[in-house]
Amino acid sequence: MTAQVSRVLQTHGANAHSLGSVTGPTHRVLSEAETLSRLRSKRGQPGYLAMFSSWLGGIVTDPALMQIPLDDHLVHRGHGVFDTCTLSGGRLYRLGIHMDRLLTSASLARIEHSWTKEDLIQMVADTASQTGIKDGAVRYWLTTGPGGFSPSPQECDEACFYCVIFDPMPLGGAGANPMSSGIPEATILDTPMKPPLLATIKSNNYLLNVLTHMEAVDRGGTFGVLVDDTGYVAESCVLNVAFITRDKVFRTPPFDGILLGTTIRRVMDLASTNLVQEGLISSVAQSPVLASEVSGDLISEMFLCGGDTHLFPVTSWDQIPVGDGEVGPVATRLSELLEHEAFGTGSGEATDFIEVPYAD
Repeated sequence: MTAQVSRVLQTHGANAHSLGSVTGPTHRVLSEAETLSRLRSKRGQPGYLAMFSSWLGGIVTDPALMQIPLDDHLVHRGHGVFDTCTLSGGRLYRLGIHMDRLLTSASLARIEHSWTKEDLIQMVADTASQTGIKDGAVRYWLTTGPGGFSPSPQECDEACFYCVIFDPMPLGGAGANPMSSGIPEATILDTPMKPPLLATIKSNNYLLNVLTHMEAVDRGGTFGVLVDDTGYVAESCVLNVAFITRDKVFRTPPFDGILLGTTIRRVMDLASTNLVQEGLISSVAQSPVLASEVSGDLISEMFLCGGDTHLFPVTSWDQIPVGDGEVGPVATRLSELLEHEAFGTGSGEATDFIEVPYAD
């Protein structure tokens, strides 16, 4: 039991008291009109543009109607997987690669379904086509579906696929422009790492990710850096970690027991081609990195990356400067390359983009 858990249990034990008697009903049954009115008032903010639901068999554009069944095992058991991609210039950036990971996660999570990769891509593209926007964020889920509240997916009649297109938003806590001054980070001490199976599946079991982020903020960091029991760097709460050594080697931890990030893999490709040619780095290596190396003179840059285009230079870790404490040239250049490629001015492969079939 961690010290944090012990403190919480002691606090709630000291505050325990008996409940009084329950009075008569204080809440009434809402009519259909009242329910829709209240849903629309709570979903009045702009941002959620279209949602596909295989359960409904179509697309809705009213945010009040963007609902998932309460008995879908995604909701009450976390038995579902998800992924994301970027809508850029009317094209879905690297959706195929993200969909490969979704299907791998679904297989590992033992979610049985009948859709092909092409079927799922079509559903995402159809949803994007109904938004009327050219740039946005995309998130989608593959679940065991609704059926009841037991832990067994055997009660679920059919798997479900949901997709939502929404306005882009900053990744929480990093500020509007992390490339200008970088972000501080902190080592996570109280929140455990995920077991290897859950760490390699992009599932909806994200409680440890959330607690990691919250602990990081409490400790003066941003997303948090997880270090394993042997002192090696693993990953951040929703991002992969990379380092540049003083002798210009790009290093990132192996994908053993952590999420196989699509963005870090693209960053490694860009680094091994563009940055080696430009002389910013000498080579790319995937090898374990001891946390103790970062506080010394061996590391010149550190950054986190994920979400297709997000790259966050880490300028301090546990209040100790990383390198010279400034945003470095490698992070700056890689961020430029990611942005240029995703938003249409870079050298991305044609297979990285899927055109959205907008209605005329």
